[in-house]
Amino acid sequence: MRNQRGIGVRVWSIAGVLAMSAGLLAAGCGDDDSAGGGSGGSAATGGDKLVILHTNDLHSHLTGFGPEADYTPLTPNDDDTVGGVARLAAEIAAARTRAATKNEPVLLLDAGDFMMGSLFEFLATTATPELSFMQAAGYDATTLGNHEFDWTPLGLAGMLQAATTNGVTVPIIASNMVLSDTDSGDDGLAALSQAGVVKTKLVKTVGGLKVGIFGLLGSNAALVTPQAAPVTFEDIKVASARMVSELRETDKVDLVIALSHSGINQDGTGEDADLAKAVTGIDVIVSGHTHDFLTQPVKVGNTIIVTAGSYGQYLGELELSVTPASAGGQPTVTVGGYTLNPIDDSITGSSDTQAAVDQYIGGIDQALASSGLAYEAVVAQTEGDLPLQDFGEAPIGNLVTDAYRATVSALQPDDPPVIAFDANGSLRAPIQAGKTGDVWLSDLFRVVPLGIGPDTQPGFPLVTYYLNAADIMAGLELSGGRNVAEEPKDYFLQLSGLKLEVDPSPSAPFLSRVKKASLVVGKDEVTLDPTDTETCYKIVSTSYVAGLLGLVESVTGGLLSVSAKDSDCKTLVDPTTRYVDADPTKKGVQELKQWQALLGYVSMLDDSDGDGVPNIPAAYTMPQGRIAAP
Repeated sequence: MRNQRGIGVRVWSIAGVLAMSAGLLAAGCGDDDSAGGGSGGSAATGGDKLVILHTNDLHSHLTGFGPEADYTPLTPNDDDTVGGVARLAAEIAAARTRAATKNEPVLLLDAGDFMMGSLFEFLATTATPELSFMQAAGYDATTLGNHEFDWTPLGLAGMLQAATTNGVTVPIIASNMVLSDTDSGDDGLAALSQAGVVKTKLVKTVGGLKVGIFGLLGSNAALVTPQAAPVTFEDIKVASARMVSELRETDKVDLVIALSHSGINQDGTGEDADLAKAVTGIDVIVSGHTHDFLTQPVKVGNTIIVTAGSYGQYLGELELSVTPASAGGQPTVTVGGYTLNPIDDSITGSSDTQAAVDQYIGGIDQALASSGLAYEAVVAQTEGDLPLQDFGEAPIGNLVTDAYRATVSALQPDDPPVIAFDANGSLRAPIQAGKTGDVWLSDLFRVVPLGIGPDTQPGFPLVTYYLNAADIMAGLELSGGRNVAEEPKDYFLQLSGLKLEVDPSPSAPFLSRVKKASLVVGKDEVTLDPTDTETCYKIVSTSYVAGLLGLVESVTGGLLSVSAKDSDCKTLVDPTTRYVDADPTKKGVQELKQWQALLGYVSMLDDSDGDGVPNIPAAYTMPQGRIAAP
């Protein structure tokens, strides 16, 4: 049972919220306790048998996905949360036992995005909880996803160096990562690659099989990761053809596995399906990035593709039979069985793993002690869920964008923003009421946990800039479309200060999805003229969303464009650098992070039941008509 350390809420000033992040980033904790599990390759007879256990997109979710207050990893059948590494470690151990009874060797693999998504990421450059868990659980390899680059190559190098210092030896496989010869921004990664911490391939004998593993980051993942510069990524088809040839011809492996953070959808389409069609010789693709799951493997040609959702909600268990190739031929690989094991409250979690997680929580709490907050601090209460959905108005999006607009308006009262945007790709979790209705700090942070700013503090900073009506309508056209860009759900915009009539259906005609957009001014609505290029409106968004404005022109072939401007509505500006100053009384610019704005806004909500904790209004538990069908 978890130690429930609910701490009463404190009404936060922006300065107080800002100070909190600096303490968190410096936080650390003691040596990691063992989480159980052994090395990935267990000895076995019958070398043609192999079990592949796999995860992807863990995103720093060391605890269960659902209300944190409900999560009870050591007592089964008493909550509705899913995931949590204590449960995952127990299921990995159980799967190893199942394989051992059949004398089958085991590989435990991950397809990337193990970082970014919870408060545990603040310990990434000190205690490295995510990679330390993988080490304790016996992972044989993982690869780099796009979110490993959220803190830039310098930040990623810091994480990997800290993991090495902490004794982590899990191979990081990155086969299509291209380091710069001229820009020093990725020198840390280059040094780690030279030291063998990051590898282009892994060849190991598992049971009677010689297995070759390589790692990929796909085109969409690269597209949404501008902060990876100066690192670039080779086309996955080109890199795969090279790696298959090397592993087959030089290393003489019996089985080729790709850890591909490129993605496959539940309908069997996606970059990894296209890869399997284009490149022969990949026996298994362990796929990540889309957060979808497959209840059974997809087979494209002779390639078997599996994926296991996200946030540790599943552990894939693939049983293979492999007949090594004769001279000059290809191996025969058949699926003997597949189980997508739910990681839920039917599992009694590993007490050793949970002890390690509690130790990390203690490190976070120690850093927050002077602030009056903690991982389990109750920062708000809600009587209902605030859902997040792919295409359409999301209640959690309304709360987040209202927070941006209200917080920045308080800081800039002489020229407040009138519209706030955030993209679904940046909103990572709903808020759920659960059994208690308590919203912990850790719940709130998981809503907007991504990114970093020039101040090297976690969280995308908020920025302000100006757009005319034509710009706004063009951006909304991209937002509303399902057939314009890869992963279009990531570009769908949630908003404050606007009301839309939009048809986001796949059959909606290109360039005519948005039927009407109206600026909300008090109780009035003013319809925007899509031909108006003279009137500008002040916008607040994250620096990440501002950085995506240029994609409108590229993905529409130049038919639409969005240009950020200064208040004169003429001078073009770089919107990604126009940071909101959270404390103008201090020298320089104190970046206001998206999660800080959300925490500050929620802490100022009314305490409607008088218990000392702000209450999220019921209006935020349902759509408010901000985005509607025409």
